[in-house]
Amino acid sequence: MALTFSTLQLLGEVGAMMAIPLYGPMSVDLSLTPAQVSWALLATLLMGAVSTALLAKTGDLFGHRRIILVCTAVIVAGYAVSAVATSFPVLLIGRALTGVVATQALFIAIMNDRLSPFDRNRAVGIIAGGQAVGITIGFALGGAMIALGASWRTTFWLGGLLTLVGLAAMYRWGSDSDAAVRNVGKPRNLNAVGLLIIGASLTSICVGISQSTTWGVWSSPTLAFTLLGVVGLAAGLFWESRSPRPLVDTALIFSSRVLPAYLVFIALGIVGIMILNFVMGWAQTPSQLGYGFGFTPLLAGLLFVPMTVSGIIAGRFVPRILGRTSPRSVLLIGGLSYSLSCGLLYFWHGSVAGTLVGIFLYGIAFSTLVTVAVSVIAAQAPSESGAGTASIYVSVALASSAVGTAVYAAIIGLGTTPAAPLPSAENYGIGFLVAAAVALVAVLAGLTLSTNVSLTGSTVHGH
Repeated sequence: MALTFSTLQLLGEVGAMMAIPLYGPMSVDLSLTPAQVSWALLATLLMGAVSTALLAKTGDLFGHRRIILVCTAVIVAGYAVSAVATSFPVLLIGRALTGVVATQALFIAIMNDRLSPFDRNRAVGIIAGGQAVGITIGFALGGAMIALGASWRTTFWLGGLLTLVGLAAMYRWGSDSDAAVRNVGKPRNLNAVGLLIIGASLTSICVGISQSTTWGVWSSPTLAFTLLGVVGLAAGLFWESRSPRPLVDTALIFSSRVLPAYLVFIALGIVGIMILNFVMGWAQTPSQLGYGFGFTPLLAGLLFVPMTVSGIIAGRFVPRILGRTSPRSVLLIGGLSYSLSCGLLYFWHGSVAGTLVGIFLYGIAFSTLVTVAVSVIAAQAPSESGAGTASIYVSVALASSAVGTAVYAAIIGLGTTPAAPLPSAENYGIGFLVAAAVALVAVLAGLTLSTNVSLTGSTVHGH
């Protein structure tokens, strides 16, 4: 089961990451403006923010495996639409369809029903390791496609093929939860109003933050979208709290048993997208400018190979550590390591060896934080809303990625002008330093996690 889920996660990461280096050639072929390229990238995040909670709740009511199959099939269709796109609207639809990423939340619900707490922690570690591997392979494949002269259309077809392999694996070997049996004879109220309010609100926040560098941080559109999203999110959660069968127990998600785990994904979402962009940008900057490595996209992607190695190591050993000590302690160590890795990149990003060391530590910290946070959420999730509870962290990660993208754009654009569009070396240093500061949110999560949360026993808290 863990290998099947990890394979699906890995292939999904590969497909998503390998498309990123191809947006340059794609924008030329389709005559896209920079704003349209930004929206094409944002469409995936927005679809995830809108759809994740609704699909997770549907799985909690009608069965999780079938929803995973539907989501994966939609992603395959999204790659196909993207590959044949001849205009911006068609491309936008295709990229949006690839954002139906509720599978992570649905995995949690299945593992809660099918695995013991210890085996579930191991499975989460394997999936986290697969995610780290997928990021590296995705960047490397994207760079290889450019080096081979392949078109962006070929890359999208390849992404669809890889996702189709994952779909076949899930169909053949993927297990299901007891959700369908558990809800026999019970009213299956989807409460779509509350879920749609939450999804639309997250979308509004993502749009406001991601477009802030274009509209202006304090511009009326930025403030309107962001504030409207915050107010709407509060209204959606209030609606859920009054529902007889809510998406999640709102008292639970704001408790010290679960909220700190969600905070981890704020750090992972913001810092993750910043590190990927700053490392890739620095590596591909021509060395004739006096900084940067002058790497091709392929070589730049290979800088993340240490993340693959360290992610596998962490995925293997962190679940064992969680069986012996408190998740609070592991979160603290993981958060400090996450911040330290960004600090090392601040000091050492001028050398290839220093960058590789920083990325290695970053991979260990990343996989550690994912494993601990997801394990805590899974352990606390009630059986009747396992996917719904997990969907919150997916939505938080997506919204935080939009924040990270906006922060990256703001920092990389410091001091640039139309006549001198290239960022200075100092911009990259500022970026790594800001990432190190934001990573401390994960330390805060460790400090605030309830001491009553334990993953060492044979029972699961919250069930």
